[in-house]
Amino acid sequence: MKNIAVFFGGVSVEHEISVITGVLTSNSLDKEKFRALPVYVDEKGEWYTGEYLLDPDNYKNFDAKRVKKVTLTAGSNNLYLVKNRRIKPICEISAAINCMHGERGEDGSLAGVLNMCGIPLVSPPMLPSAVSMDKSFTKIFLKGMNVRALPGITVRSAGEMPSKRAGFGFPVIVKPVCGGSSIGLRSCNDKRALAEAVAYALRFGDRAIIEPCLTGFTEINCAAYRGRKGIAVSECERPVGKTEILSFKDKYECGKREFPADIPPEISERIKKITAEVYERAGFSGIVRIDYFVSDDKIYLNEINSVPGSLAYYLFTETLSGFTEILTELITVCIEKFAAENTVQKSFRSGILRSVGGKSSKRL
Repeated sequence: MKNIAVFFGGVSVEHEISVITGVLTSNSLDKEKFRALPVYVDEKGEWYTGEYLLDPDNYKNFDAKRVKKVTLTAGSNNLYLVKNRRIKPICEISAAINCMHGERGEDGSLAGVLNMCGIPLVSPPMLPSAVSMDKSFTKIFLKGMNVRALPGITVRSAGEMPSKRAGFGFPVIVKPVCGGSSIGLRSCNDKRALAEAVAYALRFGDRAIIEPCLTGFTEINCAAYRGRKGIAVSECERPVGKTEILSFKDKYECGKREFPADIPPEISERIKKITAEVYERAGFSGIVRIDYFVSDDKIYLNEINSVPGSLAYYLFTETLSGFTEILTELITVCIEKFAAENTVQKSFRSGILRSVGGKSSKRL
């Protein structure tokens, strides 16, 4: 039976949402084929594992004495127990799923660690994760693809705004460059509110991004994953909130959804086509959700979520058993791809080290 490590939690403002995604994913694995190995990263960055982590009720009053502290080490696909400043291998990891929303997880950090350990990753790899997490770099990437996105200005302090803001007026949206779940997001209509919004966004990161605020737009979500038959693209979804701009509460507490979205068929097909193209050209794997704005028949790509909430399974299937089937397919494809990549030659012996030594090495 293959051990599938599911990483969730993390040092991020999206910690709680990540716990929900991670526990759901762990419990949705096919128990006849895989052993779920939950790896919970607490808000201090400590790693833990144990069956205790599979019950969502246990996070209300988390008891660290009920779990084991663990870690990884470069060059090994083992999960290690940490005890008395010593490490001991627990088991080999056959593949890993990243359910860590936000920084240190969704931004490619975890993907890099797993890559150094030689652990196949069911989720997106490091580079596209990093690009999609950083909203400034996302715009640069999309411009290279000729995919429409709203203009944006990135600032590191409120003092940069007078000289940098150009090309669009009020109202504007301000949000952290590497944020998610609408945390740190504000809309504003004047310079004073803008300065306050930038200061607020900078509480959640070192940069804020300012974008024009569309009016009368429709927000649309669409997801994709690579399966055995190529890239599968979901139908479009329209999230519905109490206000035009979706808040954290709209997304996770009181919001509704229209699925499939009641939009013109040609708009839906264009969004699905863009989703597949971005997924392919960015080099994604696993499930990715892309969020769009539709205004006057124009489609703007808003954000790329490399670790979407609940892994966006609900856009592909109405049941948890359907989610189990998708996870099984993703894990199988991931392990097969990893094995194929390992056939590529990764060493080259030139003999140059035999000629380097002594005093000559100091001139390198």
